[in-house]
Amino acid sequence: MKRFRFLFAFLLILSLACSLFGAPAQTENAEPPTEAPAITLPINAAPSPGVLLPPSASVQCSDAEPPFVTDFEVRQPDSFPEPAPRVPFRDPIFGRCVVRVTDRLRDKSPDDPSGGLKNEYSRVLSFNANETRLLVRGTEATWYLYDAQTLQPLAQLPLEIDPRWSATDPNVVFYSSETRLMSYNIATQKTSLVHEFADDFPGLTLTAVWSKYEGSPSLDGRYWGLMAEDENWNPIAFAVYDQSTDTVIAQRDVRGVPGVESVDNVYISPLGTYFIADFSDHYCEYGQLGTDALPCGYMVYDRNIRNGQGLLRISGHMDLALDAQGREVAVYQDIDTDHISMLDLATGMVTPLWQIDFSYTSIGLHISGRAYNRPGWVVVSTHDGDTASHTWMDDSVFLVELVSNGRVVRLAHTHSLVDENQEHDYWAEPHATTNHDLTRVLFTTNWERSGTEQVEMYQIFIPPETFSQAH
Repeated sequence: MKRFRFLFAFLLILSLACSLFGAPAQTENAEPPTEAPAITLPINAAPSPGVLLPPSASVQCSDAEPPFVTDFEVRQPDSFPEPAPRVPFRDPIFGRCVVRVTDRLRDKSPDDPSGGLKNEYSRVLSFNANETRLLVRGTEATWYLYDAQTLQPLAQLPLEIDPRWSATDPNVVFYSSETRLMSYNIATQKTSLVHEFADDFPGLTLTAVWSKYEGSPSLDGRYWGLMAEDENWNPIAFAVYDQSTDTVIAQRDVRGVPGVESVDNVYISPLGTYFIADFSDHYCEYGQLGTDALPCGYMVYDRNIRNGQGLLRISGHMDLALDAQGREVAVYQDIDTDHISMLDLATGMVTPLWQIDFSYTSIGLHISGRAYNRPGWVVVSTHDGDTASHTWMDDSVFLVELVSNGRVVRLAHTHSLVDENQEHDYWAEPHATTNHDLTRVLFTTNWERSGTEQVEMYQIFIPPETFSQAH
C-alpha cells in the first residue's frame, strides 16, 4: 500500500470535498452492462444483524472436503471463466470451497462510478462482531453492507475514511472524518460523534487525526493509535485514545523529528501494549536501527508513546498477529533476507519463516494476522504480472504457521494479474484477510483483466479441522 499512498490521499481529499458521479468507462474486457441493470441499494436501509442464520441459509459447498494441500510443489492455475456470483465452487488445484461474493455490475448503487468491489485491505477486518455482516469497498471509496452468510448486498453505507467494525456491537462501525472519530449504527441508521480530537490539540490547525488507512484498534476495541496531521498533511503528533474513558491518554509532539513526514501509518498493537509508527519510507542505514530520539524504520513505543525502539531498519508489507503463546508479533516481508519473517515485539527477536524466491518474478505479498481467535497462524496472499506460477507461493492465498519451518496450508489461486506499470492494477492486489477464527478468508481479483478496476471479492471457506489435520 505504500506505493499508492498518494492515490489514497487524493481519494481522501475528494471524499471530504464532494460526491462523485458518473459511470465508469467501458474497456475491451468489460462485461456488457445490458445483462442486467445495477440494483438500487437504499442508503441507510440495513436491517439489524440479529443472530446467525441457520446453515441451510448460508452459501457454502455441500460436498465433502478434500485433503488439504500442504506440499511445496509448483502447481499451475487452471484456466476457466470467471465464476458467477454467489455460486460456490471448488478450487480445481487446491480443493478448497470458494465463492465470488460481489457482482460489480449489479451490486452497486446506480451513481457509483467504482469499477469494482473488494475487501478493503489485508490488515482490516471485514466481518462485524458476530460475523453476520460484511463490509465491502468500491474502488471509488464507496462502502457496501453485505449479509455474511447469504452474501447478498444489503445497502450502501454513508461512511468516510477507515471504517472499522466495533469489537463488541455487531451493529456499529466506526470511521474517521477529518479530526473526528464517528460511528454509524446499521440498525438505527444513525451517525454519531464519538470524539473530536481537535479539542485535544488546542492552538493547532489540524486536517486529520487518523491511523492513515492501515491501522485498527486493539482487538477489544479499547485503544486506538492515531496521528494528527496539519494542513499540509504532515504529522505533528502521535496519540493514543482510550475509547472506554473517551480520553486521549498519551500524546507525543513529533514536529521537527527527522523523517516524520514519511511516516506511512501508525497503529496500536492487538493487546494495546505498543504504539507502532512505520517510518519505513525513512529507512535506517544497513546495520542500524532507530532510536527514541532519531527514529527510522519500524519504530515501537510503549502505550504512553515513550521508550521508542527501532526493531527493524526497513520492512515490506506486514501485519500484527498473536503467536501460539499469545505474544504480540509482527509478520512481515523481510527485505534484507527475502523471507517471510516474524518479529517478537517484546524482545525484538526475528524468526525467519519461509524464503521468498524472487528469481523469476517480483512477487508482491500481503499478510493478515487478524485471526486473533486462532493464534499462531497468518494468511499470506501473493501477486505478480505473470499468469504462470514459477514458485509454490506464486499468485495464491495460503496459511502460514508462526514457527520456523512450520506448516503451510495452500488455499487457492487468485487468478489476479497485477502489472506494476498499470495504476489500476493496484486494486487487483489480492489483499487477503481473514475472520477472527480463520474459517473464512476474503481476497480480491481482477480475473486477469489487467489495466482495469474490474475487481471482485471472493471468499474461501476453511474447515476448522484444517489446523489439526494439516501436517
